[in-house]
Amino acid sequence: MNKEMSCRILLADDHDVVRSGLKAVLSAESGVTICGESHDGMDTIQQAKQLRPDIIVADPWLPRANGVLLTRRILERYPRQKILIFGTFESGANIRDLLSAGVRGVVLKSDPISDLTDAIAALRNDRTYFTSSFESVILHEYLQPVPLAPTEPSDTSLTIREQEVAQLLAEGSVTKEMATILGISVKTAATHRMNLMRKLGVHNLAEMTLYAIAHHLIEVPKFQVLAEVIELRQGTNQHAAKAAA
Repeated sequence: MNKEMSCRILLADDHDVVRSGLKAVLSAESGVTICGESHDGMDTIQQAKQLRPDIIVADPWLPRANGVLLTRRILERYPRQKILIFGTFESGANIRDLLSAGVRGVVLKSDPISDLTDAIAALRNDRTYFTSSFESVILHEYLQPVPLAPTEPSDTSLTIREQEVAQLLAEGSVTKEMATILGISVKTAATHRMNLMRKLGVHNLAEMTLYAIAHHLIEVPKFQVLAEVIELRQGTNQHAAKAAA
């Protein structure tokens, strides 16, 4: 790395262990300072405004605002901000949106740690960086056949605000909480919710969650775990009911 150039980095990941590991690795690099840490997308957007880091290293599946949404929000205000995605992709899902949003680099969590430090060095020198493993994911995604006539709306047909609302609803936020997170009134949040559900033709939060999963606004594994917990609880309750009878 260029020892003469200092670099302030904001780390954004909802897992404390991951942030601690990133901090240990990147702090050891010459001239690098970790200026802040964040555990969700909305907080990352706020810290980006307050701290003005040189580079933001973010997980693509942050709660409250995923990697695509936070990138769009931040670059709207600071178009020269450098954002590096550090995460996992089980498929080519949302890759087009990440690239079009303006991320400067992507490193997979399965890549060698040297790829991460190389990516930081590249971004510090105003270059982009995509690991070879991610490039293979991109190639696979772009080789997939594109449907000629989609039968349902794409998340790209939604505004950024609508995508933020959809993600928050799918994650279980109630209207009052959503208003606080987005910095809007409860009445405005309720209006956004009503208009979004009407636009998508969904009638309840279960359908909204399925939409968010299908359009890569939220990470699927979290809800797989939730389903397993619900199933386990239902089984336990049924067993208790039989025992009581």
